Amino acid sequence: MKILKVFFLLLVFLIFSESYALEIKKLRGYLYEKNILLSIFYKDFPFQELVLALKEQKNPILIEYEFEIYRKRFLLKDILHKEKYYQKLYYNSEKNLYYLEDNFGLKAFEKPENAILSVMNLESYPLRYTFIPEKNSLNLKIKITITYITHLSEDLKYTKKHHSKKIETEKTIWINELLEKF
Repeated sequence: MKILKVFFLLLVFLIFSESYALEIKKLRGYLYEKNILLSIFYKDFPFQELVLALKEQKNPILIEYEFEIYRKRFLLKDILHKEKYYQKLYYNSEKNLYYLEDNFGLKAFEKPENAILSVMNLESYPLRYTFIPEKNSLNLKIKITITYITHLSEDLKYTKKHHSKKIETEKTIWINELLEKF
């Protein structure tokens, strides 16, 4: 009987802990000429944890996006396009500024909150894939990884030990479904 109760509590804990994890809330796709502009919005973005990790001014925060466009076949998939995009947030003590470095360049911020606010959503990212409408629907797989190091525990209390954190989420959607509102 005790084992059944423990198992039930463990199951409930796992279900609720997953519900508060980072996930993709909304995806929007737009066609610009023959390219796809992608916007990603999150649910439960770890804003406070990332701001506090960036305020420590020692280790960078890395956000990696992996995009994969493929055609699904029986038991296999034909990968048509793979692409990576990164965002790196760090502090420069010489200039007393926070920087956001990505595939397109470098941006400076005076406050860590503003730097984190700029990466809370990915808006109008141009995929380097020329979209040609097909009968067979193509799929878009998005994988997002946030990596950072902090002195804070899970309940945001300071500890002497470094904690390496890695948050991952992914979502797959048909491109026709992504672009149908457009």
